[in-house]
Amino acid sequence: MTPFPDYPTPADEEERLRSLERTLLLDTESDADLDRITTLASETLDTPIALISLVDRERQWFLSRVGLEASQTPRSMAFCAHAITQCSTLVVPDALDDPRFNTNPLVVSEPKIRFYAGAQLRPQDGQALGTLCVIDRAPRQFSPRQLHWLQLFSEQVSREIELRQRLARCPITGFFRRSAFEMLCQKEFERARRTQGSLTLLLLRVENLDQVRGLAEATAPDGLVGELAERFTALAMEPDLLGRYSDACFAMLLVGASQERVEAVSETLRGALVRSLHPQLLIGLSRLEADDLSAADLLIRADNDLFLARAGEPINPLPGP
Repeated sequence: MTPFPDYPTPADEEERLRSLERTLLLDTESDADLDRITTLASETLDTPIALISLVDRERQWFLSRVGLEASQTPRSMAFCAHAITQCSTLVVPDALDDPRFNTNPLVVSEPKIRFYAGAQLRPQDGQALGTLCVIDRAPRQFSPRQLHWLQLFSEQVSREIELRQRLARCPITGFFRRSAFEMLCQKEFERARRTQGSLTLLLLRVENLDQVRGLAEATAPDGLVGELAERFTALAMEPDLLGRYSDACFAMLLVGASQERVEAVSETLRGALVRSLHPQLLIGLSRLEADDLSAADLLIRADNDLFLARAGEPINPLPGP
């Protein structure tokens, strides 16, 4: 039993955790831009500690930190675990006077937190991923102006998170690049194992992409890829994962999809893709199986299925102009 009250959990916790995973920021190195924000927050608000805290499933992990050696703490001790459930910035003037925190190990022992203020980090999808927080070892109050500054700093961190997310995505399609896609597939594999959920992986290859590109407008060489991406996106649902696996190969991970939906998506892709340009689409498919050890098993089976499709299905010639 914990010696202090438990933290509240957001109603959409699993969706929040998925959004956090898809930032690809957990356990990465900080950088000068983020460290500059935490330093400015610490100096502007006159607090010895400032943190960019990401609240994971069982821990809070610090993407950037000033005035604290630890890189993470258990979520059960995290003030930020409370802050992400608030409607506004969480301010704790004196932790020893707050029943949520007065027996917390981070209060009664090092770093001996007395004052805490945390503003949520909410990138584009609106989920509260963590906070920009400032901490003092003495009780204090924040003025409206100081709270405004903290909010401005947190908004800047949210923008920086969005910029880093874009680096992991193909600029034409907006889909995750291959390495990021495979990493996130593993996260979904672990989630499916915890929840007895289902996963279906589709690898989709445009076999004659270079030929089809030759028919596209010279002023828009990436128009076909963009149009294909729009078709794939229209078929995807909220938890699904989309990847640009290679120049001519796309990937879709259908999360929790029924057999009927898998068949409908496959048939729609085969039958309704940019008919005027006649792309030849081949599909490799695999489903999560009981003895799979990792997401790599799904990827290997889908790749093998795609190879068999390429070996067994002739390429239709393009029509003349």
